[in-house]
Amino acid sequence: MCVTPTFDSETVRRLRQSPGARYFVASLAALAIDYVITLALYYFAHLDLSVSAAIAFLALGAVFYLVHEFWTFRQESSRFSTRRMAANMGVLLLSGAVRVAVIAALEWVRPPAGLWVSVYFAAGVGASFSTNYLLNRYFVFRR
Repeated sequence: MCVTPTFDSETVRRLRQSPGARYFVASLAALAIDYVITLALYYFAHLDLSVSAAIAFLALGAVFYLVHEFWTFRQESSRFSTRRMAANMGVLLLSGAVRVAVIAALEWVRPPAGLWVSVYFAAGVGASFSTNYLLNRYFVFRR
C-alpha cells in the first residue's frame, strides 16, 4: 500500500508564510543556475573550481537582495533599502568567502575530477547556504 502525502490548504498557507520555506524554495532555483554557471566556467573557461564558484555565487547573489526583500523575508513594510542591500551584500561576500574557502580547502587536499567536482561544490554550498540564511534572517532582514 502506497501512502501519498497530502497538503491541505492550511499546510500550504503555513509553508507560504514561513521565511525558511521561502528561502529554501528561492535558494533551490538559484542553486540550479549557480551550479550550471560554476560548471560552465570550470569546464569551458578552465578556471579553478573555487574561482568558478565565487564568480557564479556573486553574480547570482547580487540579485538575491530583491528576492529576499520582496519575497523571502517580506513584511508589510518591505521596500527598497540601501542599508539592507549593503548589509545583504556584506553577508553575500562573507558567505561567498565561506563557500570558496571550503572548496579551495578540498581542492588543496585532492584536485577535483569526475564526481568530486559536484561533491566539492555541494560542500561549499552547504556551508555558504547556512551562513547566508542565518545572517540574513537574524541580522539583515530583522525588523
